[in-house]
Amino acid sequence: MRRGEFQIIDRFFTHDAFGEWRSQGVGDDCAIIDMPGNRIAVTTDMMAVGTHFLPGARPEDIGYKALAVNLSDLAAAGASPRAFFLSIGLPERDDEWLAGFSRGLMALAESSGCALLGGDTTRTAEVGGTHAPVTISITAMGSLPEGKGLTRAGAKPGDDIWVSGTVGDAYAALKHRWGHWQLMPDAAEALFPRMDRPTPRNMLGSALLDLATACADVSDGLLADLGHILERSGVSGSILWEAVPVSSALRALSPAAQQEAALTGGDDYELVFTAPPSAALRIEQAGLLTKTRLTRIGKICEKVSGDNLTVRSQNGGIVTTPTQGFDHFAA
Repeated sequence: MRRGEFQIIDRFFTHDAFGEWRSQGVGDDCAIIDMPGNRIAVTTDMMAVGTHFLPGARPEDIGYKALAVNLSDLAAAGASPRAFFLSIGLPERDDEWLAGFSRGLMALAESSGCALLGGDTTRTAEVGGTHAPVTISITAMGSLPEGKGLTRAGAKPGDDIWVSGTVGDAYAALKHRWGHWQLMPDAAEALFPRMDRPTPRNMLGSALLDLATACADVSDGLLADLGHILERSGVSGSILWEAVPVSSALRALSPAAQQEAALTGGDDYELVFTAPPSAALRIEQAGLLTKTRLTRIGKICEKVSGDNLTVRSQNGGIVTTPTQGFDHFAA
């Protein structure tokens, strides 16, 4: 049985389609809506200081990342960013904080060609004499060629499983900042940008439109987000732990910490996707053209009972982790 936030979506917010605008369904990174002559992809994310950002996070980084996570959803759909809408709740007016937030937000908006077209501002609720922290909601829109768009459904037995970049870096940076893990200063400095200013893979997503069969961004953790693909596609999968790409900074940690970060950490905003073996050469070329590291890490297989995702090591053993990934409402 599905638990946590995705169970909430399934139970309370998934309904039969109605109205003139139809989407391919609630549960993907983006809603893909057919319009006369083209398609648009729409995504929305809500983030809060204290939940998604540490209380002392720089406002420039908060603004940048708030938009980046939405652009990453568009990347998972293969969409080109076009516009976004911002709603923000503030405990008080702080012009210096807002100026920093705006600088980070608009720097990414301008570099990605995604214009701010509207939104709303309000004061956060007061409970016990204290206002709730800053809350940010962004709705982003992207364009797609007519009839095209990537979703989490579509993976087929025999497909390869790929992931972009390296995974686990943002989680390791967070664990270091929490004081749970100790990183060498140079490793910490290398990992902090992965947590504070992730790179949305929009160029790669567009390049995968005719190659990938399913795609998701790694926001909740590699296992969790690949698991969403498997569930939506009605298939199972197996990945090889030694094939999972991790950075040199992450390799300085213990094997158990590497596995925890890379497999379940999340917040990397890389793309995990599936594609037939016949597309491998073109996928490698797409990686070169977009200057993105791409790695094959496993295979899709027929649906099996029980756990639909297995992580194995080169010696044939099963790799286990304490969790499958991040969930806002996990027990």
